Amino acid sequence: MDALELVPEDVSPRELRDELDLRTSRAGYTTRDGRRPPRKILATVNFGQTRLNVWPRDENGRLVEAS
Repeated sequence: MDALELVPEDVSPRELRDELDLRTSRAGYTTRDGRRPPRKILATVNFGQTRLNVWPRDENGRLVEAS
C-alpha cells in the first residue's frame, strides 16, 4: 500500500459509494441516496423598499380604476 493512498485496497466500490453519499448528504450537497437536493425558491427581498401594494388606491384604500 502506498503512503499517499487515502482509501484502503480492501474497500469495495459499493462501500466507497455509500461512504461518499453519507458524507455529501451530511454536508448538504446531496440527499441520502446521492441525488441532488430539491431547489429552494427564495421569494424575499433583502434590500431596498418592499412594494407590497402596486395598485393605485384612493385615500380610503379603494382601488382607483384606470381610465
